[in-house]
Amino acid sequence: MASKEECDQYAAELTRRFDEFVQWALANWPKSEFPLLSSDFAESRREISQIAGRKLGDADEQDELPRPAFGNDDRQFRDTNPMPWP
Repeated sequence: MASKEECDQYAAELTRRFDEFVQWALANWPKSEFPLLSSDFAESRREISQIAGRKLGDADEQDELPRPAFGNDDRQFRDTNPMPWP
């Protein structure tokens, strides 16, 4: 099991490498008529923050969280999307 310090170092390195990748991608984008923007990486940045934050940092705490009150948690499928408006 990784220590908190190792997880923090991993998260910092992952974020640093992603930032370097974004800078490289922006600097080397071949289509000048259709420029690549840093906002094009917003969704990727959100995913990276979930990996480096919630999944990595809170992995130890996930076992302690109460189970959701959905009734029978042994179901194969669970409704996660609300019904559309009529």
